[in-house]
Amino acid sequence: MRHLLRRSLPLALLATLTAGCSDEPPLTPVSGQVTMNGKPLKNVRVDFHPDPDKGTKGKGSTATTDENGNFTLSYDGTKPGAIVGHHRVILTDLDPYGNVLVGRGDYRTDDPKGPKETPKKSRFGAAYSNLGQTPIKEEVKPGMGQVTIDIKK
Repeated sequence: MRHLLRRSLPLALLATLTAGCSDEPPLTPVSGQVTMNGKPLKNVRVDFHPDPDKGTKGKGSTATTDENGNFTLSYDGTKPGAIVGHHRVILTDLDPYGNVLVGRGDYRTDDPKGPKETPKKSRFGAAYSNLGQTPIKEEVKPGMGQVTIDIKK
């Protein structure tokens, strides 16, 4: 009996610890549209970062807008949605980069002496791309539906 108890106690303890715990935060689907003065913006990276100042903790969710400015957030690159709670939203304009390979300096055509392409100016202000300065804040609620992010220029 003592031998049986010694063997089953660690298994029972492990089962109890794993049954009530989940590292997964509550997620909810989030989709929406990014516009500027009411017109859709394509090719914008949208990042929802949990706001620890408001008690929301965890990893962020991200998406890129399509031709119509629409996006659907993905958590951890594998699951649809975002953590329920308050978020700071940053936007990165991907259009200025054109054929520039980000992180590799400038881009040249196949001809090494050919023209260099330099990034164009962003379509919106730098504050939208700065986590500490972004004016966009969203509270993600279960079943919240569509989010519209309209940039005023």
